Amino acid sequence: GRPRSCLYEESIIPCYFSFDPFGHHHHRHPATHAMPPTTAPKPNSIWASSLVLWAGGGVALLIVGALAGGLGYYFTRGGGSSSLSSSSNTTSTSPISPNTNTSITLDPRFSRSFWGINYTPLGAQLDMGCGVTQDNVIEDLKILYQLTPRIRLYGMDCRQAEFVLNGLKLLNVSMGVVLTIWVDPNSTTYQRQYDTFFSVIKTYGYDHLIGVSVGNEAIYRNDITVQNLTARIADVRAKITAAGYPEIPVYTTDNQKLDQLIPAEDVLMDNVHPFFAGVTSQQAANWTWTYFWESDQSVANQYGRPALISETGWPTFPANASQQAAVPSVENLQVLLDTFICQANMRNVPYFFFEFMDEPWKAIVFQALVESYWGLFDQNRVLKNITLPQCPLPVFVVGDVKIPQPTPLNMTG
Repeated sequence: GRPRSCLYEESIIPCYFSFDPFGHHHHRHPATHAMPPTTAPKPNSIWASSLVLWAGGGVALLIVGALAGGLGYYFTRGGGSSSLSSSSNTTSTSPISPNTNTSITLDPRFSRSFWGINYTPLGAQLDMGCGVTQDNVIEDLKILYQLTPRIRLYGMDCRQAEFVLNGLKLLNVSMGVVLTIWVDPNSTTYQRQYDTFFSVIKTYGYDHLIGVSVGNEAIYRNDITVQNLTARIADVRAKITAAGYPEIPVYTTDNQKLDQLIPAEDVLMDNVHPFFAGVTSQQAANWTWTYFWESDQSVANQYGRPALISETGWPTFPANASQQAAVPSVENLQVLLDTFICQANMRNVPYFFFEFMDEPWKAIVFQALVESYWGLFDQNRVLKNITLPQCPLPVFVVGDVKIPQPTPLNMTG
């Protein structure tokens, strides 16, 4: 979800224009390296077309509509309100409901086969009032633990990181977690998230922390200068190192100005979406291997850094939101699962699959229906009509922050 409130800024329009319109997830950007004939470069973001809607006088109407009607839908779907304080920075443990069951029932349909999964808890949007609850996060973690050793969050607001780390403790399970300190043009946003990050880590420790992303495509959005972003990365790394954990990687997620960014970060992270390259689901896996090598791994290798796919996935709805040959459907998601997941694991390609469950709030607020339906599960944690891959990975071991790397050019076969 979106990490900060824009609704109460003095100037609403600049706030929205500077903000990631898709819940700080998958911006699309042109490939910086030539692609083979069977593949396509990453296209420009569909935010360009969405921007026209906002600029055409619909901003106020959309905001009013969201407040008057859409948010009612959102909180109805969100399963009730939470007893959050007015501050998003609080780190006191929230009591779970008396009827909360912290035992995990293993589901034979599930297998810990995803290297990592991107996860946004329900209600993690600060400007929607925050609806994250400890109970909901616990139910999510019961499933996620059976699917992957690692999860990646997108921000620190609405106590999402606290509830995840506390949830792992209550469930007594071990998972690696990447936390993100969100970066946008507002320094207040960063300071709030920065303070929350270190407060939460002070409370829950470093055992589950496998990486820290300082921003997500902030350079791509022109939200910050490279100099200021790299200074923030260095500052976060220095504090984590001073705490005794120099092995925990600190980085950002971007594919712009890499020659300036990579020397300052420990890992090159990039969102690699075959869907927005316009290829068929049958071509998607090979497109992803190729793009990852040519635009990410080969570049990172020059600086002695590993590369990691921070997002890859396929939407399931609506079919009319196709991108050239790429069509949203459950069947096409199944093809990607069948051709990418186990093969990526076998080739040592590190990735976070996008994403755990659908996020219907995006369609309400941003008029971009396809952005809401990338989940393996729907918003009620019901598995879509798919068969999950069966190539189990080991349970996360505390301290394992290694990022595997495939053999260069090992992209096909």
